[in-house]
Amino acid sequence: MKQVSWAILGLLLAATLAAAATLDRRDWPAFVGDEATYLMEAQSLAWDFDLEYTRQDHDRFVQQWGRPPEGLILQSTDGGKTLVYGKPAAYPLFIAPFVRLSPIRGAGVANALLLALAAVMAGRALQRRIGDAAPLWVAAWVFASVTFAYVFWIHSDLFLMCLVAIALALISDKRSWLAAGALLALVMLSRPLYAGLLLATPAEARKKVAVGAAALVLIATLASLATRGTWTSYGGDRRSFYSYTGFPAIDAVDWAGQIAERGTHTWVKEETFRMGFDPRQGGWNAVYYLVGRHVGILPYFLPLLLGFLAFRRGEGRWALVFAVLLAAAVLFWLRPFNFYGGGGSMANRYFLPLYPALWFLAARPVRPALGALAAVLVTLLAAPFLLPLWSAPRIFPLASEGGYRYVSDAARRWLPFETTLSHLKPSGREDFVHNLLWIRLLSPSLSPDGERLRLASNEPGDLLIGSPQPLAGIQLRKPDGTTVRLQPAVRARHRMWWTDDYYLYELKLESRPEGTVFQLFPEWNG
Repeated sequence: MKQVSWAILGLLLAATLAAAATLDRRDWPAFVGDEATYLMEAQSLAWDFDLEYTRQDHDRFVQQWGRPPEGLILQSTDGGKTLVYGKPAAYPLFIAPFVRLSPIRGAGVANALLLALAAVMAGRALQRRIGDAAPLWVAAWVFASVTFAYVFWIHSDLFLMCLVAIALALISDKRSWLAAGALLALVMLSRPLYAGLLLATPAEARKKVAVGAAALVLIATLASLATRGTWTSYGGDRRSFYSYTGFPAIDAVDWAGQIAERGTHTWVKEETFRMGFDPRQGGWNAVYYLVGRHVGILPYFLPLLLGFLAFRRGEGRWALVFAVLLAAAVLFWLRPFNFYGGGGSMANRYFLPLYPALWFLAARPVRPALGALAAVLVTLLAAPFLLPLWSAPRIFPLASEGGYRYVSDAARRWLPFETTLSHLKPSGREDFVHNLLWIRLLSPSLSPDGERLRLASNEPGDLLIGSPQPLAGIQLRKPDGTTVRLQPAVRARHRMWWTDDYYLYELKLESRPEGTVFQLFPEWNG
């Protein structure tokens, strides 16, 4: 059993490394999320040994990638005279040597190698506690969730997850506690909401872990002050740049003017803390956090249940669950309309670094046969939600017709759409107002057509309708005057990112061979 478990894990990790090494990311039609910033920051460290953005950085990037760095995030503390990259330096520093050796494939190879190291260390540490099924459980945690697909995305989330897994493995083995503290501090500096992980240590290790963490925080803060002029990459003035805005040092970009006109993207500002917690929205966020169609941790990280299966009290393991709950609560407070990472995120990328905390709940010995059965069962239960990723893990995550490729038909049928999240665009189109109704199209088969809506032929349609007051009904009116009265039930009610209270209705339309064009008209109560 022991050899089989390690062989399965090893083969899966080797296949992932081979997939990363042979993927030409220039085949993707665009960058996703903040990839351009991480790549340019890594290039600057690899070639220039600094974090400062210059024209040379831009030209090098375009030469290597054949496209501009769309979504580039820059930071300044001196009114735009000096521009640095607006992302934490730890991940770019890690991938920089790989990027220097292979500008296109290096980052993916670095991700795959770090994932392999973290998986092996977690497997060895947990094997001493739960037995020979541990490597198989690690294989399930990584490959029966969306985790493995993050190898192909040049973002820091998998990096942070691996650091947490390695740190917890060191703590579990009761060695290198100073190093474990330093690794957890790196994670916390990238996102302070993970600070609860520092509590997840046995009493005898807490002091050394704290010393390691404090030393790393001090060094990193001093380095950030020296290179950025502020203690964090999320401070100062920050802006995002695209081809339509122009790029500094390339186009006539007025930094001060852009800040004055569009504001700053810094997280260290009073507005960040003003959003506050709304009980009704918080309740919906909790539901979506667990079982949301696009971001739920149960459909997309289902093997986390294995940690609870072999849970045993002691050694501070209660704090692992506390760290996860604390991070979720902080996100519900600070980012209630985007607690998952936004844009092209696969499921909930903010949860990914917390995921290994639930692995290390497992501390009770498990019989090998029972352990293998449990791993197989959670994999089978996760399969309906992971089939798209398993079948095409390296494909561009956004579908050309709109929507997210990783979301399966089962998820669309069985799981609720996340009404509280502002960044989700399942149809690939922006929200709009139609006859006094707020509309979000939930399927690519629907599209705006002037003053009407159009449903493509032979395709069902799904849309979310919002109203500031409850509706008695909705009239669906076709161009020939045919009217159908609909009475959808209230799908949810909570505040939105532009108003305090909103009624939301989900409307599903049956497919028609010829398609249809229509308008929607509200019928108000009273």
